Amino acid sequence: MSDLQTKKTLLPLQTSALLFDLDDTLHHRSKAFYGWAREFAQRYHDPAQKAELEGMVDYLVEIDNHGYTPRDEYFTRVQRNYPQVSGSHEQLIAEYQRDVIGHIVLEDEILYLLQKLQAQQIPFGIVTNGEAQQQKRKIQTLGIDAFTDCIFVSKEFGAQKPDPSIFLAAAQCLQKPTSEILFVGDNPEFDIWGAHQVGMKTVWIHHAPRQWPEQISPEVADLTVRTFADLLPLLGLHPGDAEMNGKNKQG
Repeated sequence: MSDLQTKKTLLPLQTSALLFDLDDTLHHRSKAFYGWAREFAQRYHDPAQKAELEGMVDYLVEIDNHGYTPRDEYFTRVQRNYPQVSGSHEQLIAEYQRDVIGHIVLEDEILYLLQKLQAQQIPFGIVTNGEAQQQKRKIQTLGIDAFTDCIFVSKEFGAQKPDPSIFLAAAQCLQKPTSEILFVGDNPEFDIWGAHQVGMKTVWIHHAPRQWPEQISPEVADLTVRTFADLLPLLGLHPGDAEMNGKNKQG
Protein backbone atom coordinates (compact mmCIF):
# COMPACT_ATOMS: atom_id res chain seq x y z
CA MET A 1 0.00 0.00 0.00
CA SER A 2 1.42 3.38 -1.00
CA ASP A 3 2.03 6.37 1.25
CA LEU A 4 -0.71 8.17 -0.72
CA GLN A 5 -3.20 5.59 0.56
CA THR A 6 -2.03 5.34 4.15
CA LYS A 7 -1.10 8.91 5.09
CA LYS A 8 -4.05 10.49 6.87
CA THR A 9 -5.29 13.89 5.79
CA LEU A 10 -6.48 15.90 8.79
CA LEU A 11 -8.84 18.84 8.42
CA PRO A 12 -8.54 21.79 10.81
CA LEU A 13 -11.19 23.28 13.10
CA GLN A 14 -12.89 19.90 13.64
CA THR A 15 -14.20 19.78 10.08
CA SER A 16 -14.73 16.71 7.93
CA ALA A 17 -15.52 18.11 4.47
CA LEU A 18 -14.42 20.94 2.19
CA LEU A 19 -16.06 23.42 -0.14
CA PHE A 20 -14.07 25.56 -2.54
CA ASP A 21 -14.66 28.68 -4.55
CA LEU A 22 -13.47 28.26 -8.16
CA ASP A 23 -11.88 31.42 -9.59
CA ASP A 24 -8.62 32.40 -7.88
CA THR A 25 -9.07 29.47 -5.51
CA LEU A 26 -9.05 26.14 -7.38
CA HIS A 27 -7.39 27.80 -10.33
CA HIS A 28 -5.43 31.02 -10.75
CA ARG A 29 -7.97 33.11 -12.62
CA SER A 30 -5.81 36.22 -12.42
CA LYS A 31 -2.95 34.44 -14.16
CA ALA A 32 -5.26 33.03 -16.84
CA PHE A 33 -6.88 36.43 -17.40
CA TYR A 34 -3.50 38.12 -17.74
CA GLY A 35 -2.54 35.56 -20.38
CA TRP A 36 -5.74 36.29 -22.30
CA ALA A 37 -5.27 40.07 -21.95
CA ARG A 38 -1.76 39.90 -23.40
CA GLU A 39 -2.89 37.72 -26.29
CA PHE A 40 -5.81 40.06 -26.98
CA ALA A 41 -3.64 43.20 -26.87
CA GLN A 42 -1.11 41.68 -29.25
CA ARG A 43 -3.76 41.61 -31.96
CA TYR A 44 -3.79 45.42 -32.02
CA HIS A 45 -0.10 46.28 -31.69
CA ASP A 46 3.04 45.84 -33.68
CA PRO A 47 5.72 44.02 -31.62
CA ALA A 48 7.80 47.22 -31.67
CA GLN A 49 5.02 49.10 -29.82
CA LYS A 50 6.08 47.71 -26.45
CA ALA A 51 4.93 50.63 -24.29
CA GLU A 52 1.52 50.82 -25.98
CA LEU A 53 1.10 47.05 -25.74
CA GLU A 54 1.91 46.98 -22.02
CA GLY A 55 -0.42 49.94 -21.45
CA MET A 56 -3.33 48.08 -23.04
CA VAL A 57 -2.60 44.91 -21.06
CA ASP A 58 -2.56 46.89 -17.82
CA TYR A 59 -5.84 48.58 -18.75
CA LEU A 60 -7.53 45.29 -19.65
CA VAL A 61 -6.52 43.79 -16.31
CA GLU A 62 -7.44 46.88 -14.26
CA ILE A 63 -11.00 47.28 -15.54
CA ASP A 64 -11.66 43.54 -15.14
CA ASN A 65 -11.77 44.08 -11.35
CA HIS A 66 -11.00 40.41 -10.59
CA GLY A 67 -13.84 39.34 -12.88
CA TYR A 68 -16.57 41.38 -11.18
CA THR A 69 -17.08 43.81 -14.07
CA PRO A 70 -19.97 42.51 -16.22
CA ARG A 71 -18.61 41.48 -19.62
CA ASP A 72 -20.96 43.77 -21.55
CA GLU A 73 -19.79 46.76 -19.51
CA TYR A 74 -16.22 45.53 -19.78
CA PHE A 75 -16.13 45.53 -23.57
CA THR A 76 -18.01 48.84 -23.71
CA ARG A 77 -15.09 50.38 -21.81
CA VAL A 78 -12.52 48.54 -23.93
CA GLN A 79 -14.00 49.85 -27.19
CA ARG A 80 -14.37 53.35 -25.78
CA ASN A 81 -10.68 53.44 -24.89
CA TYR A 82 -9.48 51.45 -27.91
CA PRO A 83 -11.72 52.22 -30.92
CA GLN A 84 -9.69 49.83 -33.06
CA VAL A 85 -11.32 46.92 -31.21
CA SER A 86 -14.22 46.10 -33.51
CA GLY A 87 -17.13 43.71 -33.27
CA SER A 88 -20.37 43.46 -31.32
CA HIS A 89 -20.33 42.86 -27.59
CA GLU A 90 -21.87 39.43 -28.16
CA GLN A 91 -19.03 38.51 -30.51
CA LEU A 92 -16.32 39.86 -28.20
CA ILE A 93 -17.77 38.09 -25.17
CA ALA A 94 -18.06 34.79 -27.04
CA GLU A 95 -14.45 35.08 -28.25
CA TYR A 96 -13.28 35.95 -24.74
CA GLN A 97 -15.05 32.96 -23.20
CA ARG A 98 -13.56 30.71 -25.86
CA ASP A 99 -10.01 32.04 -25.70
CA VAL A 100 -9.53 32.47 -21.94
CA ILE A 101 -10.07 28.72 -21.43
CA GLY A 102 -6.77 28.14 -23.22
CA HIS A 103 -4.92 29.94 -20.41
CA ILE A 104 -6.44 27.96 -17.54
CA VAL A 105 -4.08 25.52 -15.82
CA LEU A 106 -4.57 23.11 -12.94
CA GLU A 107 -1.57 23.79 -10.71
CA ASP A 108 0.37 20.87 -9.26
CA GLU A 109 -0.47 21.70 -5.65
CA ILE A 110 -4.19 21.79 -6.44
CA LEU A 111 -4.11 18.47 -8.29
CA TYR A 112 -2.14 17.03 -5.38
CA LEU A 113 -4.77 18.13 -2.87
CA LEU A 114 -7.65 16.75 -4.94
CA GLN A 115 -5.87 13.41 -5.26
CA LYS A 116 -5.30 13.25 -1.52
CA LEU A 117 -8.90 14.12 -0.71
CA GLN A 118 -10.12 11.45 -3.10
CA ALA A 119 -7.71 8.86 -1.68
CA GLN A 120 -8.84 9.61 1.88
CA GLN A 121 -12.53 9.71 0.85
CA ILE A 122 -12.94 13.21 2.25
CA PRO A 123 -16.00 14.79 0.60
CA PHE A 124 -15.61 18.14 -1.11
CA GLY A 125 -17.37 20.32 -3.62
CA ILE A 126 -17.38 23.65 -5.45
CA VAL A 127 -19.61 26.71 -5.02
CA THR A 128 -19.01 29.40 -7.64
CA ASN A 129 -20.75 32.46 -8.98
CA GLY A 130 -21.01 32.90 -12.72
CA GLU A 131 -22.58 31.64 -15.93
CA ALA A 132 -23.23 27.92 -15.85
CA GLN A 133 -21.78 27.09 -19.26
CA GLN A 134 -18.56 29.09 -18.78
CA GLN A 135 -17.87 27.91 -15.24
CA LYS A 136 -18.52 24.28 -16.12
CA ARG A 137 -16.19 24.59 -19.12
CA LYS A 138 -13.48 25.76 -16.73
CA ILE A 139 -14.15 22.87 -14.36
CA GLN A 140 -14.06 20.34 -17.20
CA THR A 141 -10.90 21.87 -18.67
CA LEU A 142 -9.22 21.63 -15.27
CA GLY A 143 -10.48 18.07 -14.87
CA ILE A 144 -11.95 18.80 -11.44
CA ASP A 145 -15.24 17.13 -12.35
CA ALA A 146 -13.38 13.81 -12.23
CA PHE A 147 -13.00 14.28 -8.46
CA THR A 148 -16.45 15.55 -7.39
CA ASP A 149 -19.98 15.93 -8.71
CA CYS A 150 -20.96 18.29 -5.90
CA ILE A 151 -20.72 21.43 -8.06
CA PHE A 152 -22.95 24.48 -7.66
CA VAL A 153 -22.87 27.34 -10.19
CA SER A 154 -24.97 30.37 -9.26
CA LYS A 155 -26.72 31.02 -12.57
CA GLU A 156 -27.73 27.37 -12.83
CA PHE A 157 -28.72 27.08 -9.16
CA GLY A 158 -30.74 30.30 -9.12
CA ALA A 159 -28.95 32.15 -6.31
CA GLN A 160 -25.42 33.44 -5.95
CA LYS A 161 -23.01 33.72 -3.06
CA PRO A 162 -23.37 35.09 -0.42
CA ASP A 163 -27.02 33.95 -0.47
CA PRO A 164 -27.32 31.25 2.23
CA SER A 165 -29.33 28.88 0.02
CA ILE A 166 -26.46 27.94 -2.27
CA PHE A 167 -24.19 27.13 0.69
CA LEU A 168 -26.90 25.07 2.38
CA ALA A 169 -27.57 23.15 -0.84
CA ALA A 170 -23.87 22.31 -1.12
CA ALA A 171 -23.82 21.12 2.51
CA GLN A 172 -26.78 18.88 1.80
CA CYS A 173 -24.97 17.49 -1.25
CA LEU A 174 -21.97 16.65 0.94
CA GLN A 175 -24.31 15.16 3.57
CA LYS A 176 -22.55 17.10 6.31
CA PRO A 177 -23.72 19.67 8.87
CA THR A 178 -22.44 23.13 8.07
CA SER A 179 -20.36 23.17 11.26
CA GLU A 180 -18.24 20.34 9.84
CA ILE A 181 -17.53 22.05 6.51
CA LEU A 182 -14.44 24.14 5.81
CA PHE A 183 -15.01 26.71 3.04
CA VAL A 184 -11.98 27.98 1.13
CA GLY A 185 -12.25 31.11 -0.99
CA ASP A 186 -10.68 34.43 -1.93
CA ASN A 187 -13.62 36.85 -1.75
CA PRO A 188 -14.26 38.20 1.78
CA GLU A 189 -17.95 38.90 1.21
CA PHE A 190 -19.14 36.25 -1.24
CA ASP A 191 -17.02 33.38 0.08
CA ILE A 192 -15.96 33.98 3.66
CA TRP A 193 -18.86 35.96 5.10
CA GLY A 194 -21.32 33.92 3.01
CA ALA A 195 -20.04 30.61 4.40
CA HIS A 196 -19.68 31.97 7.93
CA GLN A 197 -23.31 33.09 8.09
CA VAL A 198 -24.52 29.48 7.68
CA GLY A 199 -22.11 28.14 10.30
CA MET A 200 -19.24 26.90 8.14
CA LYS A 201 -15.60 27.30 9.12
CA THR A 202 -13.60 29.42 6.68
CA VAL A 203 -10.18 29.88 5.10
CA TRP A 204 -9.52 33.17 3.31
CA ILE A 205 -6.96 33.06 0.52
CA HIS A 206 -5.61 36.61 0.66
CA HIS A 207 -4.39 37.60 -2.78
CA ALA A 208 -2.50 40.90 -2.56
CA PRO A 209 -3.33 43.74 -3.01
CA ARG A 210 -6.94 42.89 -2.12
CA GLN A 211 -7.74 44.02 1.41
CA TRP A 212 -10.35 42.92 3.89
CA PRO A 213 -13.43 45.18 3.67
CA GLU A 214 -14.09 47.43 6.65
CA GLN A 215 -17.81 46.57 6.81
CA ILE A 216 -17.13 42.88 7.55
CA SER A 217 -15.64 41.68 10.83
CA PRO A 218 -12.26 39.99 10.22
CA GLU A 219 -13.30 37.35 12.74
CA VAL A 220 -15.46 35.61 10.13
CA ALA A 221 -12.23 34.31 8.58
CA ASP A 222 -11.13 31.46 10.86
CA LEU A 223 -7.84 31.02 8.98
CA THR A 224 -5.95 33.13 6.43
CA VAL A 225 -3.35 31.99 3.88
CA ARG A 226 -1.52 33.86 1.14
CA THR A 227 -1.48 31.10 -1.48
CA PHE A 228 -3.19 27.82 -2.16
CA ALA A 229 0.07 26.03 -1.43
CA ASP A 230 -0.03 27.55 2.07
CA LEU A 231 -3.30 25.71 2.64
CA LEU A 232 -1.70 22.27 2.30
CA PRO A 233 0.13 22.19 5.68
CA LEU A 234 -3.11 23.21 7.41
CA LEU A 235 -4.64 20.03 6.01
CA GLY A 236 -1.80 17.84 7.19
CA LEU A 237 -0.15 17.84 3.76
CA HIS A 238 3.30 18.96 2.73
CA PRO A 239 4.13 20.62 -0.63
CA GLY A 240 7.49 18.82 -0.76
CA ASP A 241 5.98 15.34 -0.73
CA ALA A 242 7.17 13.17 -3.59
CA GLU A 243 3.66 12.69 -4.92
CA MET A 244 3.30 16.38 -5.78
CA ASN A 245 5.01 16.82 -9.11
CA GLY A 246 4.15 17.38 -12.72
CA LYS A 247 4.14 13.64 -13.42
CA ASN A 248 0.85 13.36 -11.56
CA LYS A 249 -0.90 15.68 -14.01
CA GLN A 250 -3.65 14.03 -16.01
CA GLY A 251 -3.68 14.36 -19.79
